[in-house]
Amino acid sequence: MGMFKTASNLDWGGWLKGLIGALVSGGAGSVASGFGASIADPAHDINIFKVMAITFAFSALISLMKYLQLTPVPNAEQVAK
Repeated sequence: MGMFKTASNLDWGGWLKGLIGALVSGGAGSVASGFGASIADPAHDINIFKVMAITFAFSALISLMKYLQLTPVPNAEQVAK
């Protein structure tokens, strides 16, 4: 029973917001790389959305792993008394 009490005192909301923030932050680079690729090489007909999707997947995964390295579990919530 103590395990559930400990888990309920963790900041799950903040931790999940951090996970989502890491995904969004990593994925934001995909927009820049997609447009950057089309500007850098306009002579070739590249599928900008395919470049963005692949870059999003890798960037988001890297950012997510970095976040989990720094914050593997939620922090304990401070209870005001």
